[in-house]
Parts: sequence; structure tokens; C-alpha cells
Amino acid sequence: MPRSTSDPVTTGRALLGVGSLLILMAGVLLLVLRIAQQNYMMALGVVWVANGLTLILHALYWWRYGLSRRWKVAVVLQGMLTMAPLLLGEYGLVLIFFMLGGAVRFW
Repeated sequence: MPRSTSDPVTTGRALLGVGSLLILMAGVLLLVLRIAQQNYMMALGVVWVANGLTLILHALYWWRYGLSRRWKVAVVLQGMLTMAPLLLGEYGLVLIFFMLGGAVRFW
């Protein structure tokens, strides 16, 4: 009968890599589709949403396992890039609507 080890195997990095790669692959496929349809604003929206989803994965990994200083800086910069359209006020909200394909009318 095999003996159990006292050290549990952590799969945190593997799960982070798999999750990030799945988001990346889906994002690239949707990006190519939107560029082929010549819908460039929605292509930007795909990049923005994929960046936001990977930011959530990286933040969860940071919260659960911790990160070194340089990776913390990278996650904070990724968060700033994701939140940048929201910091532009009304124009940022319009940009997000355009990126995600929403119909925005100006009166």
C-alpha cells in the first residue's frame, strides 16, 4: 500500500496558467473574428474583457498564494489598464459601450 505524503501538492500556479491560457485563446479567437468582420471597436472590447477576466484570476491568485514584489506591480498595472476607461468619466462609459457593442445615441 503506498504511503501518503505529508506535503500536499499545490496546483495554484498550474490552475492560474490554464485559466489564463483559456481566456487568452478564447480572446484571440473572438478578436480575430471581430477583425474579420471589420468591427474594430468590438475587437477592443474583447481585449478589454479578456484583460479584466485575467485580472480577476491574478487577483485571486495573489489573495490566495501571494506574489513577489514585481508580480504585484504587474497586477496593479494590469488593474490600472482595465480601470482606465472607467476613470475617464462620461467619455469612458461611452467608450465601454462602444467597445462592447452597445448602441449609444447622442442627443
